[in-house]
Amino acid sequence: MKNTFKTLFLLMALALATAAPTRAATPADTAINPFTGLPADASALARRPLLVKVNNEAAVRPQSGLSQADLVVEHIMEGGSTRFDALYLSNTPARVGSTRSCRLIDIELPAIFDAALSCSGTSAGVRGKMAANAHLFPNGGANWQKSLTLINDLGRYECATCVMYRWGSKPAPHNLFANTAAAWAQLAKRGLNQPGNFHSFVFDGAAPGGGRAAKSVTIGYLGGSAGWSYDPASGQWLRSTAGVAQVDVATGKRLSAANVLVLTAYHVNTDIVEDSLGSKSIQIQLWGRGPAKLYRDGQVYDATWVRDNPNNQLDILDASGNKLPLKPGVTWIQVVQAQTSIK
Repeated sequence: MKNTFKTLFLLMALALATAAPTRAATPADTAINPFTGLPADASALARRPLLVKVNNEAAVRPQSGLSQADLVVEHIMEGGSTRFDALYLSNTPARVGSTRSCRLIDIELPAIFDAALSCSGTSAGVRGKMAANAHLFPNGGANWQKSLTLINDLGRYECATCVMYRWGSKPAPHNLFANTAAAWAQLAKRGLNQPGNFHSFVFDGAAPGGGRAAKSVTIGYLGGSAGWSYDPASGQWLRSTAGVAQVDVATGKRLSAANVLVLTAYHVNTDIVEDSLGSKSIQIQLWGRGPAKLYRDGQVYDATWVRDNPNNQLDILDASGNKLPLKPGVTWIQVVQAQTSIK
């Protein structure tokens, strides 16, 4: 798209994370990651959660850095293919991507997770919508433009201090990657880094009652199905895309999750043009409430997602209106529309 030569940063925060201690960790050094329910280094949790926009076209798989994310959101875009928003807090991968441009859902996700956002640009229409909804961003309102930073970095070679850089043999735009350490350094340099305030998830290592046996789930995205199969030995769900096991090229690890959370939301076609082909952007309405399914521990649970106010985060509730506990670990959120095949 027209803005691929610019790197967009929506940076909402106020203090740089301190370096990880070299001595052995003590209880005072650890805290609970609000996205995973697992212990994490307290210094890592002192920085802003960071969302990185990652492409999922066949041309870029296998991607880098996804196995180190604390949470991943997958959603459709124009044309039917999907993109990921990978959230980082406890880990600091040097190569995440390939990265691509933001979509309208990226107005909602920073507000839901109280996170910074990194992507390779936006269309003019999406940028205008972001400005109109500046109040949703933690550093919004009159200061919104100060949280929007354009960084030109299309150098051909890897750059250890660049927030984004070109790397590898894949052709542009598929060779742009994000460096999370550099991103947090830039956040601090601009005085835009502080801990987030996400608090919606609850966790329990013991599976709740009321589930039904489920050994696999396939989400029928048009551009390639997202498949998950339960591995009893590890207690994890293992990821496939279009029937092929999906790995992280940086680590060689199969992508996995403790929880697979399927959220059904309204998808509305807009008049925002996203590319030279005239493809129109899709508004995914992650506000209000809708049906959800939680897959954990080889079981599936019916639930409801709730976000009654656009300034609120997102709650996952059981039939009694109580928060449904996730299993401690990584969560993948699959956002779908009502007609999407789930089996």
